[in-house]
Amino acid sequence: MNFEKKVRQSPRKLHQRFLTDPLVALVAYSFWGLFKILPVRVASGLGGKLGRFAGCLLKRRNHIGMVNLKFAFPEKSEAERRQILNKMWEHWGRFYAEMPHATELFKSAELKGLPLLKKMVQDGKGGFLCSAHIGNWELAVSQPLFDDFCLNPVYRRANNPWLDKLMFQRRAGILIPKGAAGARKMIDVLRNKGVIVMLCDQKLNEGIDVPFFGKMAKTAPAIATLALKFKAPIAMARSIRQPDGHFILEMSAPLKIPTEDDKEQATLNIMTQINTQLESWIRENPEQWLWIHRRFDKSEYR
Repeated sequence: MNFEKKVRQSPRKLHQRFLTDPLVALVAYSFWGLFKILPVRVASGLGGKLGRFAGCLLKRRNHIGMVNLKFAFPEKSEAERRQILNKMWEHWGRFYAEMPHATELFKSAELKGLPLLKKMVQDGKGGFLCSAHIGNWELAVSQPLFDDFCLNPVYRRANNPWLDKLMFQRRAGILIPKGAAGARKMIDVLRNKGVIVMLCDQKLNEGIDVPFFGKMAKTAPAIATLALKFKAPIAMARSIRQPDGHFILEMSAPLKIPTEDDKEQATLNIMTQINTQLESWIRENPEQWLWIHRRFDKSEYR
């Protein structure tokens, strides 16, 4: 099945393993330590400034972002789209600076829809929370949400193993790497009635074509394929930064799972529901979504 396709990661070269990876990690760990000792608001403000600075240097990523924004907001001027992109860089700088303070921010977050998640767990079916690279999803996977219950996040391993340990290995729950081994873990989690959180907003070359902002976009169908196979519910969830710096973690009622026998059509139906909801959320808070990934065919970004 598609969700078991192995994720291709190039082996690390000697100079990467023994020189560049440790040096990059040294810088990352130094900033992590700095952000950790600073009060969360100060760290967030500093991170926002650094994010804006980084955005000035990454011209190719800015080009990708502006192309994506034009697809999403054709009615806006180029200056308006540029403003959204600048605010996005600031948001992502804040996001990384806030990572060492995830537990503190979670305690101050407003939780909406938590009874829906508790019911999903109590029903004993397991299931999925589908989210996106929007707001600060790290809050929900950094510690138990209630009692001893943790979400089980799917993630892509960082190429640099030092960064992978810093950024991902501190998460709670069962860590599920993308690829064949991760697919087996997902199946085990579902059989044990666990809840898996997946970010479903990025391109997968081997995915299926699903409408997204009026264009066909290659979309990973694994969440729909597994939900149909295990009769597991899928709920949508998001984390949104508020003007005063706190977050709202919001979960919606489970999607309507199609009952038709045509599994391909049922899969497309589910993924279309997901992309439609993601579109709506992104339009509400465009500066909090990661615009700088190639979501559409690479020919669109020339």
